[in-house]
Amino acid sequence: MRKKARRKTILIDGIRYYDDKPDTCRKCFFWKNRKVGCVLGTQNCYYLAEAVKTEQEKKCEGCCYAKGHPCVSAVCYKELDAWLRAKRSNRAKEAGAANE
Repeated sequence: MRKKARRKTILIDGIRYYDDKPDTCRKCFFWKNRKVGCVLGTQNCYYLAEAVKTEQEKKCEGCCYAKGHPCVSAVCYKELDAWLRAKRSNRAKEAGAANE
């Protein structure tokens, strides 16, 4: 059985692309002209090696409330949960100090 060869990647401006990406977008097959630019757009570049995440998606990574997509409410549940845990621990410390 043959192993699948991994394609080499390069890092440009913090985004990982496959190394066969042209030097400039103008040399790419999907470049139309100066006015239109790339037909695919920057988010769907053919040479992207990994999905580009927004700041909100990076923030919600690993959150049990996100379930595959970032929070849709105005309040981040991950931050709210951390705030509630801190408040509960402060109350427990105050109650322990009052009992002594």
